Parts: sequence; structure tokens; C-alpha cells
Amino acid sequence: MKKFVRLLLLFPLACGMATTASAQVKGLGFGPRVGLNFADYMNSPGSARTGLYAGAFLDYHITHRWGLETGAYYSQLGSTNNVEMGHASRTIHRMEYLLVPFVAKFNFLGGFRAIAGVEGLFKLSAKCVEKDGGPTMTMQNVRSANLAFTVGAGYLFRCGLDITASYSKGFNSAIRHTGETTCPTYFRVAAGWRFIGTNK
Repeated sequence: MKKFVRLLLLFPLACGMATTASAQVKGLGFGPRVGLNFADYMNSPGSARTGLYAGAFLDYHITHRWGLETGAYYSQLGSTNNVEMGHASRTIHRMEYLLVPFVAKFNFLGGFRAIAGVEGLFKLSAKCVEKDGGPTMTMQNVRSANLAFTVGAGYLFRCGLDITASYSKGFNSAIRHTGETTCPTYFRVAAGWRFIGTNK
């Protein structure tokens, strides 16, 4: 019991030390980041698709409060469980993109930070796959490039571990000439590791 009480007393102190340390981030940093997209697009005939998000980031903290970040990521978007005419079973829209973000970061309360900016989406492939093993078809009229607005939050630990969560919505329709708005939307959670820079 005494050990438990001691741990309770030490926990706020340890957290305070960690957040104070991580508040002093400044300078150049980079590292890998990997996570999951929960993606869909407006007026899709299905539901959200869970996809991989992986790549690397480069950031620069101008001050302890403000920083900028870019990077390059492989990002799986699209939708799943689609019910479409001409298909015997439900389909998956597999839209793969090269994603290039440019965001501003505001650090507060230790290692916490708010994120806002834009992400460029450059199509790598777009296919429609039947879930029950039917034919794979190339999706027509999928826009080759798009731009999305993104907002989110994150936390940078003293050791360099970087956790983020964000929501993004495309400015333009993913699929052209459908008569409906099909802007991509996606929620993301990711973890990374920041090298160089100052995390203390």
C-alpha cells in the first residue's frame, strides 16, 4: 500500500518534469511516422476504409512555441462495403496516394501541440475490388491530385516519441464527373520518432 501511495505522489512530479522538458523543443528534427487512416469520401456508396499511413517527416521549430512541418507519406484512402450496380458483391475502393503535408504547429502545456495546415494528395493508384473475390477494376475519373485541409493535435515525449491524431477533408471531389460531391475525408492516428532537435 505504501509503495502504491508513493507512486501516486511521484506520478504528478514525473509528469511535470516530462512536460517541462518536452516544452523546450527547438530547431530541426526529422523521423519516421506510421499510423492508420479511417477514410471515406462524401456521398460514397459504402463506409470508412481502414488503411495504412507510413512515411517520414521533417520539421523546424522556429521558437519553443511555433514550428513548421512537411514530409512524404504513402496513404491508403477510399471506402469499403460499397453496394454498386454491376457488382455481385460489396466492393472496396482502394485509393492509394503520395501525401505531402505542410502544417504549422503550436506547442503548449508541455509537449502538447495543435496542428493545422494543408496536405497535397497525389494519386498512385485507384482500384475497385470485389470483397468476395471478383475482378479488380481500375476506377475511372479519379482525380490525379487534390488538396486537403487538416487539423489535429499531438504530444511529443521527452524521449522523442511523437503521437498525433488529425482530421482532414479534401477541397475537391476525389471522383470527377459524378454529379455529386465526393471530397475525401479521413481521420488519422499515428506514432513517430523525432531525431535531432532539442527535446529537453
